[in-house]
Amino acid sequence: MKKYSLHFILLLSVSTLLVACNADFMDTKPQTEITADDIWKEASLAKAYMYDIYFTFQDAGFTEELQASATDEALFTHGREFRETNAGAVTDVNLGWFAKTQSGHQWARLYRNIRSCNDFIENVDEATFDDNNKMQLKGEAYFLRAYFYHRLTRAHGGVPLQLRVTQLTDAQEDFLIPRASYDDCIAQILSDLDEAAILLKDRTFANTDKGRATLAAVKALKVRVLTDAASDLHDEATATTKTPIFAAYANKELLFYTKGSRTDRWNAVKAAARDLMDNPLGHAIPTFGGPGLTNEAKAEQIWSFFTKDSPDHIFSRYFIDTKQESGGRMPLFNGPSGYHAWGGNTPVQDAVDAFLMADGSRFSWNNPAHAAAPYKNREARFYATIMYDGMQWIQRPSDYAAEEPTGRIQTGYYQLDPASTDLHAGMDTREGGGENWNATYTGYYLKKFINPAKGDHRNYINAVFPFIRLSEVYYDYIEACIELGELDEAKQYLNGIRANVNLPAVTTADKAELRRIYQNERRLEFFFEEHRYWDVRRWMIAPQAPGLNSLNGIRITGMLKAGVPKQAKATYDESKWTYQYRVVPLLQENRKWVDKCYYLPIHRDEIQRNTNLIQNPGYGE
Repeated sequence: MKKYSLHFILLLSVSTLLVACNADFMDTKPQTEITADDIWKEASLAKAYMYDIYFTFQDAGFTEELQASATDEALFTHGREFRETNAGAVTDVNLGWFAKTQSGHQWARLYRNIRSCNDFIENVDEATFDDNNKMQLKGEAYFLRAYFYHRLTRAHGGVPLQLRVTQLTDAQEDFLIPRASYDDCIAQILSDLDEAAILLKDRTFANTDKGRATLAAVKALKVRVLTDAASDLHDEATATTKTPIFAAYANKELLFYTKGSRTDRWNAVKAAARDLMDNPLGHAIPTFGGPGLTNEAKAEQIWSFFTKDSPDHIFSRYFIDTKQESGGRMPLFNGPSGYHAWGGNTPVQDAVDAFLMADGSRFSWNNPAHAAAPYKNREARFYATIMYDGMQWIQRPSDYAAEEPTGRIQTGYYQLDPASTDLHAGMDTREGGGENWNATYTGYYLKKFINPAKGDHRNYINAVFPFIRLSEVYYDYIEACIELGELDEAKQYLNGIRANVNLPAVTTADKAELRRIYQNERRLEFFFEEHRYWDVRRWMIAPQAPGLNSLNGIRITGMLKAGVPKQAKATYDESKWTYQYRVVPLLQENRKWVDKCYYLPIHRDEIQRNTNLIQNPGYGE
């Protein structure tokens, strides 16, 4: 008889447990175990089992160590495994940051949850509770199995497809499943999503508990899966031309998609995206306050949008301040050191420079006007996303407000005495008066998702991390149009999105330039939302991405203007200080792209357990 851990039972109320366990004091069944028969008799137990599968998302994209720091968005201030990851030093015995639970991509954990999904798919039809619950739970199991397999294929390419629950009495070959081809994995994921769509056909944003799968989530995940499969990384001719280790790899079926032509693949993306765009099932992309707002007001709307729930959110993880989960501590993990926060994942200079000017032109340090005032006249998303020197933030805690009472971010160094060239370190620097061991190296802090409860970064917050937004479906549609050469269609939708953030329309008729503009727009739209790591790989632009091959920050100095007397405190004031900005190389990481990092390795322990597994190119040699 199968027995289940009580981990998921903790999600039930204590009162329910007491009734279930003590209804008959003569019942001698151990109270720390439940059987399969129990699970399929009670909807509440089956739901708790399903919640345990959802728990694999844990703190989602709001962990202390963010995926943003494994790519060209951020630097993790405290180092750790990101050093190996970003130096291309990942091996089949050291997967760097991706070996950690926080990454959400652990091989063994994903397969454990796939096994639980298989358990639902095999057994829930015979459950004795009501059919509505059975349909929803089975639909969720298909969706989650597809989601987990997609996570595995993004990281590793083709993986073993284990589609049933194995038992200790099964034959050895049932445990030694070889990697399936990438084609077969994508086909299985799409098949699971088709099954989920049937079972969840009536589940919408309005009638489904937050955080659970809906029909929109199923359709949106299908768009994401098809977009990955259509991209350069999975096209054999393209990838092998760009990357020698792929050309020499003997098992190309594990990496490349062969279904149809590339035109067929992008048409499939476009059709799947169009299906949800035409009937968004209660979802809507954001307008950030609508037209006519100033850039300052638009920035406030954009920042506010990411602090709460929205119809744009299709599949998300929710956190409440009364439940003390790490996912509710984004302000603490990433806020400025001068607010008793940890400054953990700080934007790097390359990412900051990617934000456009307010007129839609590209920022450039070679432009004297830009270099003299790099934080002026930038697009609204910049002000909603990045904390920079001189930015007005909230009042500091009382112990730090005595030194810096204005609530402005201080990542610069100030001359206070005209008779001396000594510089005073700003409150939020590594030499400043805040918790300087937690201060930024890059000269920036994250503003997106940072919403301190009651004005204190140390408090837990209500928050939502969006795994999938309707906006992503629109972006995938635009990308498909570009790759199909339907540039006018692509610009129509891209310009609609740009108008929502006060940017002018794109007019270029050049496909390569439109692709570059699109890729940068996507980078900014989904900043810190766990897209960039996968995008730079599937586009195969990582070798040319500056932030993956170097690491830069900013050094800011404020020198007193002529005639300004000695100052008691440093504060951002252009009437008193002349500010100088210098991009500086950072030595915390030796960032270097290595082609093997297009995929993660399968850990050597897994290969030793299953000798039928084939390693990815560049590893285990």
